[in-house]
Amino acid sequence: MTTPTGENVAIEARLAVLETQMQVVQDGQRQIMARLDAMQQSTDAKFDAMQQRSDARFDITTNRYDALNSRIDRLFYTILGLGVAAIGALIALDKFI
Repeated sequence: MTTPTGENVAIEARLAVLETQMQVVQDGQRQIMARLDAMQQSTDAKFDAMQQRSDARFDITTNRYDALNSRIDRLFYTILGLGVAAIGALIALDKFI
């Protein structure tokens, strides 16, 4: 059995310090990854909320557009019907006179 020399003791002490430093670095990496994950989840949640608001606005706009289109169609057919009735009235008036 050999006894450790001063050089071996110094190397083992340095190795223990490096292992401790490596552990600290790994702990820091885990904390950074946890923060990044939390930031990603927060960003995803904000994006989802923004997308839902955008979809809701689009649905509202689409509903308004559809309602306006429906009113325009009714107005068009009302004017068309009045025009046909007016032409019919003029024809009937012309035959009557």
